[in-house]
Amino acid sequence: MFETLKVTPDTSQIEIDSAISKAVAAIQAGKLVVIPTDTSYAVMCDAFNAEAIAQLRIAKKQTSDVALPISAGSIETIKGVANLSTLANDLASAFWPGALTLLTTAQDSLAWNIGGSGTALAVRVPHNDVAITVLNQIGPSVMTGAQIAGKSPVNTVDQAISALGESIAIFLDAGELSNQVSSVIDTTGQHLRLIRAGSLTLQEIREVMPIVIDASASKSS
Repeated sequence: MFETLKVTPDTSQIEIDSAISKAVAAIQAGKLVVIPTDTSYAVMCDAFNAEAIAQLRIAKKQTSDVALPISAGSIETIKGVANLSTLANDLASAFWPGALTLLTTAQDSLAWNIGGSGTALAVRVPHNDVAITVLNQIGPSVMTGAQIAGKSPVNTVDQAISALGESIAIFLDAGELSNQVSSVIDTTGQHLRLIRAGSLTLQEIREVMPIVIDASASKSS
């Protein structure tokens, strides 16, 4: 049986701290937790727990071995698992915490199985106090949309419960979220390419990094 815990603006700090502690303990025990982010609700688990990752794929009905995205509470923690180029680091410094996902490569020494061997690693630091607090206590974590694979992002806990239900140990309920998606920039090649336009616009990104190429026209958002 899952537990739903409030972390809304009118929730007391004591209750929020207790909810976060329960969520962290569940993740450390190899369970799945749904948390709010700056875009939509996300399901997360320990990035180094193969069984938890397998459970997450089952919960999302994700049949492919697509690489799962990694989030952390700071750029420094992301650098522990990802190779950020100078340009990628500049983007991260400008927009993290925030709704920007960077495609990069993983550190060679990592012993994990997040899928997508040989493919790009998606990394992000979300701009949400609850998410950052959880991530800072867990470290690099698998964090992906709390919806069935291929479906639209969910912006309420009720929608997340409908999608993932009993596969989740704890839902942290922050109320209705923006239901936006992060913008995705591929930093793995010679050129920086915007491959998904999200809540960060191309204009906003180019104000910091004018050389970003718009390759999002052929991609679905």
